[in-house]
Amino acid sequence: MISRNSNKSLCHILIGAFFLFLPSYVLAQKNSPYFKPYASLGLCSSQISGDQLSGFNQIGLSGGGGIKIGHNETWAPRLEIFFTQKGSRKNARPDEGDYNSYFLKLNYVEVPLTLDFAPGKTGFHFGLSPAYLVSATEENQNGEIPGLGREFKSYDLNGILGIQYRFHERWELATRYSQSILPVREHAGNTSFRLNQGQYNSTIQFMLRFNLLYTEFISEKSKG
Repeated sequence: MISRNSNKSLCHILIGAFFLFLPSYVLAQKNSPYFKPYASLGLCSSQISGDQLSGFNQIGLSGGGGIKIGHNETWAPRLEIFFTQKGSRKNARPDEGDYNSYFLKLNYVEVPLTLDFAPGKTGFHFGLSPAYLVSATEENQNGEIPGLGREFKSYDLNGILGIQYRFHERWELATRYSQSILPVREHAGNTSFRLNQGQYNSTIQFMLRFNLLYTEFISEKSKG
């Protein structure tokens, strides 16, 4: 296991600040639908380039919350904070004579900033997501794999593209694809080729969102 105490402290500060700030700010804005907080929970399927494997075989959890900002329902920015598990996996298949296995788990705290385009119940979103690495675990059939100078970077920056569907006034399903823009770890021997500067995370997320203050928004609209 590769742990980063400084990252943990930073993540704790970010999470604490977010959840201390959110309730007070929501209460201050209770009579206005300008800020719309929500909770989100789901799963993510991920892979990492340069591991000689293919497929989104590592399943992890993804959860957190966010705020949708603005009165415009067609175009609206979102600010979120998530705990996300990424990585890669290959299971051994002894029945087929394959005893090799590989397991990589990367725990991140992400702060996505996206822009929604939602002309109806179905919408799209795109944006960027800075991420901070909390911990990393890398193992094969022989046990833990030492970093040997190739430890994962403490940060990641992802591009995001996704789609969402509102099936109820307070509930929404969302799927997004995120791709590392910067390498999260160097290749063995520090080799690189043009735009391929190292290993990159690729993740597909499936999320269920719950609007926390819908009733206030409806009552506010009914007054108008």
